[in-house]
Amino acid sequence: MRAALRLAPALFGLVAWLDPSAATAQGQGLFAAAGRGEWTFDDPVWQAIQVETYTPEACAARPCPLLIVIHGNGRDAARSRDDWVAAAKRHGVLVAAPRLDKARFSGRLFQQGNARREPDRAKWTFGIVERLFDAARAAGRAEGAGYRLFGHSAGGQFVHRMALLMPEARFSKAVVANAGYYTLPLDATAAGGFAYPYSLGGTPATDATLRAALGKHVTVMLGDRDTDPAHRELNRSPGAEEQGATRFARGKRFMADIRAAAARLGLPPEWREVVVPGVAHQQKRMARAAAPELLRP
Repeated sequence: MRAALRLAPALFGLVAWLDPSAATAQGQGLFAAAGRGEWTFDDPVWQAIQVETYTPEACAARPCPLLIVIHGNGRDAARSRDDWVAAAKRHGVLVAAPRLDKARFSGRLFQQGNARREPDRAKWTFGIVERLFDAARAAGRAEGAGYRLFGHSAGGQFVHRMALLMPEARFSKAVVANAGYYTLPLDATAAGGFAYPYSLGGTPATDATLRAALGKHVTVMLGDRDTDPAHRELNRSPGAEEQGATRFARGKRFMADIRAAAARLGLPPEWREVVVPGVAHQQKRMARAAAPELLRP
């Protein structure tokens, strides 16, 4: 991959377009009471984003680490939040699950992050996550300089593309679970002629940004029974089928390419592959398996 653009500044997530005073005002009441809640985040780019939240009793009166959960293609943010309640109680972690509704966010805007042929990075939907973290931190609710990130299925597509294309994002750990297909860390020629979202071809990615991305703490989790080639929600486009017949096969192919890219760049293997035995395309069970990866210090 040719080096064409420099890595964007590390302060991308703090970005100038988010006024700190506005972030503080936005965060008033966020995670204020223990239990489940809903909050409307007035994102400066995409306007009203519904966010499903959970605050453990231990975090009602003090800042705590923040976990941001990205839902699947069903867009059920409340269910995605609920799958993490027990683990959040156990580990003392706040949970926020933004909802990218189908009426406004097509697959190009959701799973692909709006990065396809969009030169203005401020319009990438990946930035919603960063700005949500800014609002929680400005309100004094999110602890630390980073957050944890989880996505299952379509959410896993969003998360791994965010990790590859926005390596300056401030997540300290991320888990990608059972994604339907992947953006391979290759240019289009090496990926069988398929450009983004099937590869990094056609994106601003360079060896420098890929090097930074592969230095992040990302775990790709694959249910070893997510092997139905006829699953009703499985992407069957030619670019996805070229990666394998099932989600499990595509995940294995992706991680093989990740390891090869790291070796080519002379990097230690920071991205980890974890196979979860006995689990198919089941978000709740994958969340349970991911909790130790994400929530332990």
